Amino acid sequence: MAIDTEYENTQQILKKHVVQQRPLPMLHVPKKDPGLREANEYQSAGMLMRRLADTIIQWREQLPEDEEPAILAVMYGGIQINVERLAQESFHGIRIEGNMNGSPCMLLAHQSTVQLLCFVKKVEKETPKRRIGFIIDGEEEEV
Repeated sequence: MAIDTEYENTQQILKKHVVQQRPLPMLHVPKKDPGLREANEYQSAGMLMRRLADTIIQWREQLPEDEEPAILAVMYGGIQINVERLAQESFHGIRIEGNMNGSPCMLLAHQSTVQLLCFVKKVEKETPKRRIGFIIDGEEEEV
């Protein structure tokens, strides 16, 4: 029954905050033929977060002032976290900080067990745009 309630909460959030459908902004993917070392590094949680941070920056530049990118982390079993910060914890490990049903939370997970839904949401006029934090290789950046 809890999963149904979480699903209903998600649907309510999406109805209230998600922008009407339109084409997504064009994003630039680096074109590089990686060697073995680069291919191994490409699979790391740090690389995943670097690419995600770059994508969020590109996306934010193309959005109107009253919209912002947001990330929803979805885990097995339907657990959903509104992401405020992502951190690389190990080669494949990530730390997700955010809130779940209005309560602060933190989750440590293998990167393959998490799906990250990136979406655009409206920003209320009085509310400042929310930044998303990334900690990669020990360095913190907000995008």
